[in-house]
Amino acid sequence: MKKWIGISIVLLVVVLYFLWPKASLDGPIVVSAQIDELAKTITISYITTKNDKTYLMEVAVDEKEFYPIRTDGNWDGETETTGVLVTQNGYELREDVIKLTEEELTYFDKYTGGALPVDISYENYAPVETILIVLRADETAEGVVEEDRLRYTFTAPDAMSISSIGHYDSVAFLSYSQNGIEPKILFKMEQGDTIDLFFSNPYKMGTRDSLLLEIETIEGKQYMRHLEVTAQLPDGYLKQIAEEHQ
Repeated sequence: MKKWIGISIVLLVVVLYFLWPKASLDGPIVVSAQIDELAKTITISYITTKNDKTYLMEVAVDEKEFYPIRTDGNWDGETETTGVLVTQNGYELREDVIKLTEEELTYFDKYTGGALPVDISYENYAPVETILIVLRADETAEGVVEEDRLRYTFTAPDAMSISSIGHYDSVAFLSYSQNGIEPKILFKMEQGDTIDLFFSNPYKMGTRDSLLLEIETIEGKQYMRHLEVTAQLPDGYLKQIAEEHQ
């Protein structure tokens, strides 16, 4: 009798293994694409299934293409820099780094603003259209970690009227406060006035992942600041993103 019970349990485990939903995606999900002017790199973070052997082919900006270093030295094939940052529920958060020459870096000088459209290609998949965040060296700022929030205090360098406050490429929720009160857009700031900006759950999606803040004024000025993100991904987060993209 015990023998048959044991066999039944084994069969049940085998059936559950094959019937249990497996991690699956139609293609890599790009969660962070950033060019770091100081480090002279393009860093791409993406989610794929653990068993998917795909790899980054290229990053295309307009007519120019950028390639990671390959293990075989050719223009295609697996890259030297691919790293697995997190593994959860059959999914992986991977990262690739493209090193830029001085000439390649100056190519981006003609672009204004904090983001530009790019196509990212992976082996065996159609290109992924997304935006590349530009982290300029003179726009680096430091935030303060407060439990599950990242706080940054912006000080007005001149008198201004703020028309919008936003951020690029982050699922973090943005809120702000001035003297304990959330001001209504539009609102004025005198030189030296401050406003506290709060980012809830700013999860780190790459080795050097940063959150890019953008403040615009009705005077036509734009202030960009990028803050290093340190909050680690919670359990099951990769699966959550994957399900949202189904």
